[in-house]
Formats: sequence, C-alpha cells, structure tokens
Amino acid sequence: MRRLHLKLYCAIVGTMLVFAASCAVAWHFFAPSRSTLAEVETTSALAAALLEDPGADEARQRAIIASLSQQMHADVALFAAGAKVPALTSHTPYVPSADQLERSGWQITHGGPFYSLRLEGGRQLVVHPRRQLLLHGLHMGMLLLCIAALLALLTWPISRGITARLERLRAGVQQFGEGNLAARVAVVGHDEVAALARSFNESADRIEKLITAHKLLLANCSHELRTPLARMRLAIEKLPEAERASSSELVRGIAELDALIGEMLLSSRLDAAAPLARQEVDLPALVAEEAAHFDRDVVAMPVTVNGDPALLRRLVRNLLDNARTHAGGATEVRVEAAEGVARLVIEDAGAGVPEADRARIFEPFYRADGAARGSGFGLGLAIVRQIATAHRGHVEYTPRTGGGSRFTVTLPR
Repeated sequence: MRRLHLKLYCAIVGTMLVFAASCAVAWHFFAPSRSTLAEVETTSALAAALLEDPGADEARQRAIIASLSQQMHADVALFAAGAKVPALTSHTPYVPSADQLERSGWQITHGGPFYSLRLEGGRQLVVHPRRQLLLHGLHMGMLLLCIAALLALLTWPISRGITARLERLRAGVQQFGEGNLAARVAVVGHDEVAALARSFNESADRIEKLITAHKLLLANCSHELRTPLARMRLAIEKLPEAERASSSELVRGIAELDALIGEMLLSSRLDAAAPLARQEVDLPALVAEEAAHFDRDVVAMPVTVNGDPALLRRLVRNLLDNARTHAGGATEVRVEAAEGVARLVIEDAGAGVPEADRARIFEPFYRADGAARGSGFGLGLAIVRQIATAHRGHVEYTPRTGGGSRFTVTLPR
C-alpha cells in the first residue's frame, strides 16, 4: 500500500471484518442455539415423565437421573416438595436458592444458567449444564466489549505509525520556523506523508541556500564598501586645510556610513552562526569597564559566564548607548546571579517604548514611531538579541516601575 488513504481505508474495513468474525465465532461457541435450549427442555420433560411413572421406584428414578446427566453433560438433582436439599442427585449437585426453586424454566445465576421443571406432587427437577451457556445479554455484551478492546489495542500501532510521522513532520516545520534552517525530516515510506516530508526537505534546502547566499552577499558587499570609503576619506585628508573644513559634513557622512557597514558586518557574522571565541568571562568586571565610558556605576554580584568577551562588550555597549541616545543615559546597571543563569539589567528613566512597538524593537532597522532619524541605524538592539542568542541566552524589554525602560539580558552561567 503506497497511499495513505488506502491504508486508513483498509485499517477501518479490516477492523470491522475482524470484529464481525470474532463476534460470529464467540456467538457460535458461547451462545446457545435454539436447538441446544430445546434439547435440554425436551430431554428434561422426557425424564420428568419417566419420573412420574407410578411404577418408578427409587432405583429406577436414580437410573433415570444418571442417564439424563450422562446424555446432557449436566448436573441433575431431584428435590422433594418443599425440600432445600436434593433427594436424588448425579455427580456434584447444583443447589439453587429457595426462591429459585419456586420458579420453573430457565434461570440465570452466578453459577451459570440452569433449567427447572416442576413435577407432580411438588417435586422439582433441576438440570444444570456443565458447559457455561451465555444466555444472558450482559455476558455477551461484555465478551463483545473485550473483543473490541483487543482490536483497539491491535490497531493502535497502525494509527500511531501514521500519526508519529506527521508529528515528526510538524516538529521539523516548527524547528525550521523558529530559525533552525538545518532542520530536516526523515522520509519514511512511500505514501502522501513521505511525499510531504520529501517536499519539505527540498523546500528547506532551497530556502537555506537562498538565505545563505543572501547573507554572504550582504557580508561581501558590506566589506567591499569599505574600500571606496577609505579612498574617499584619504582623498579628503589630502585636501588643503581650507577645503577640508568645508567638507566636514562629507566626513561625518563617511563616518556614519562606515559605522553602519560595521554594524551590518557584525550582524551578518552573527546570522551566519560563526563560531565564538569562548572563554570564562568575569561579567561584573566587563560590565563595569564598559559602564565607565558612560560614567555609570554598576551594582553587581560575582558571576562568570562562558562566552566571547568582544561580543559581550558590544552587547553592553549597545544597551548603554541605546539608553543614552533615547533616554539621556542609564539610571541603573545591575549584574545579578541566579540559579544557572546570570542577568544584566539596564534601566533608564526615559519615555519608554510604546506598547505597540515593544514586540518589534529587536528587529533590524526598526525604529519606534517618534524616534529621531539621526538617533542610530536601528541595528543596535537587533545585534544585542543576536549576541544573546549566540550565547544561548535571551533579552527582553519590560517597562520600568515609575516610567522608563528596563532591558534584561539572561545568559547561562
């Protein structure tokens, strides 16, 4: 079977056929046929007629009961009128309760069904078949329920085999959507699920190649742009002093463009998941050195992290520069140690970020409404998030109590 719908169809039809066959077998072997019931009733009536024969003495009656027991494969007992103990029996007697002896016909008990026939003079003939006939509907229903439960257990691997592959496909798509471009799904089978997994893998390969090419193009373009910028800066420096003063705006523009290219190069390197120069870093000391350039004190707890010192310095510098640009400077810088993680908290008392912009402030080149166009390139916070992610950490923004912003970077210790 190479088609999923055929597998499902055959599984359903097959289960129904097996259930029907099982019910037929159970009914054949366990449920009494009308001929079986009639046989017990007819033979018991014949034995009752012989027992009521006036010439049948006790020995004759005992022989009749023994013959009936042998022919019917049943326990047979003859009760005298009003007696609770059988007068004549064969094998192990079956003794019904007093209430059951008052009734004639088929009766269902915990010991199984038995047939009772009242004779003349108040005597009672009780025939208890040794074969447990399922005359009670509840018994048959329980048997069919057990068969259904067994079939459900047997069909579980079939359904689980189908859904497990769908679950793996879902997990692969989720990983790919979360940014793991190397996520692929194992192709198992030859049905629609396998075809879908194969199509996903092919699409993921194409997307990964396109994004990789895009990153390489961006990195190479950014790198190559620095060469003409360096020539322009050198040409300006060679101008006479009078002309150089009039070119100050051009010099400033070249410096900003060079800084933007540097940001783009760093962002491209982080996107490309380049290996980090990891080492043990004294986080409070590193933060204190960077904060000193912004004339800010640091409240810190001793904690070390494993990471790239240059990138961690850039992370701290970008957060402090963001606070200075948009809020006049950080009001508090803290380094906290918790179980398994280290936290860097930088707060400011500025206007804060509008709620509508909070979900996007870490996107590249995004600027909140009202932000000054000369206040940066829109890459600072994006690089902060990239550096935190590269160190298996994360950064989040929350409003500061009393107004302002709070940026919290969490890194594994």
